[in-house]
Amino acid sequence: MKNKLNIIACSCLLIFIGLSSCKKITTGFLSDNLRYTANPLTVGQGVFLISNGIADDGSTPPFKITLLDVRNKATGKREEAFFKEYDVAVWNKTYNPLVDTTLALIDAKRGYEKKKPIYVLESSGQFMFTQASDNVPAGEYLVDLQVENPNGIKVYKDICTINLTETKTYEYVNNPYFQPLPVGSETAIPFSINENQAVDMTVGQGVNATLTIRRVADTPNQIVFKVLDKNGAVFPGKALSDRPTGNTFLKNLKTFAYKTTVTDTAILYDYAQARFPDPYWDSQQNALNCYYRIYEEWIESVDYADPANWSPPTKMQYLTYTAQPVKVNFRINTKLNKPGKYVYELKLRLTKKR
Repeated sequence: MKNKLNIIACSCLLIFIGLSSCKKITTGFLSDNLRYTANPLTVGQGVFLISNGIADDGSTPPFKITLLDVRNKATGKREEAFFKEYDVAVWNKTYNPLVDTTLALIDAKRGYEKKKPIYVLESSGQFMFTQASDNVPAGEYLVDLQVENPNGIKVYKDICTINLTETKTYEYVNNPYFQPLPVGSETAIPFSINENQAVDMTVGQGVNATLTIRRVADTPNQIVFKVLDKNGAVFPGKALSDRPTGNTFLKNLKTFAYKTTVTDTAILYDYAQARFPDPYWDSQQNALNCYYRIYEEWIESVDYADPANWSPPTKMQYLTYTAQPVKVNFRINTKLNKPGKYVYELKLRLTKKR
């Protein structure tokens, strides 16, 4: 009897084990609540950016994350521009603005590759935006992802909103201005209204100078720098001298460019890439300030703000200074965020000699 009971017990155990082996065992965990902590995620057009990864809510790695769709939030339609490839300039070796001072040296380090505006890194879910996003219209976009892990596969619609903002083509870092100096002196003539003040930085206007910037072509990467007097007469390029300081000279656009060409009406500066000047210079002495001098042989008179009639932007009157011959020092400071050809026109409140 005892043996019979043992046989029955063993049989039951075997049946239980067999049934258990037929049941599917769940491996790992894949949450329904995957998310991005930066949501919406804001990025500028044409800006290279790698975002933070996905917050996995305790889900089991490894992950295989795939970009399924990017849709315009306003229209609900797929934005095909995100899935096309574009030519993007890439540096095969690190660019050094102090060393790479010729086009040949620059081209030896630079090439072009086909890139999409957006990628999703498979294991982390990080978004990688490339310079090709300059080809995508600014706006808000919804992202759909597929995530696979040992637990299975799930689709996450609208998991993140991308706010693609229009990047400023150029920026005025500070206002332009000039200061007159007596011939033979390095001390500026003091006037009641300080010249180094902004009037309207949206158009590059200071007390006695206005810098107008226009992007006129996609190529070449070049600045055409023109300086005009108050009547619109153009100074020849040779009149725009380096500004001395002690036994050397202060920086100007020539410092940042790899090629400088002086013409009868302008100075041409060829540059390697945007951002220009290169971010390297941000932390250097005087940062991006560009200093020039126009000597007295080019100047008939200068204007200065009339303190009795000065309340910008509605009331801006000037007086003319002719008490003695003068030279002038002037300064500009800008950033170019998009490559291409630009025209800089700096209008000074002074009169060019005929």
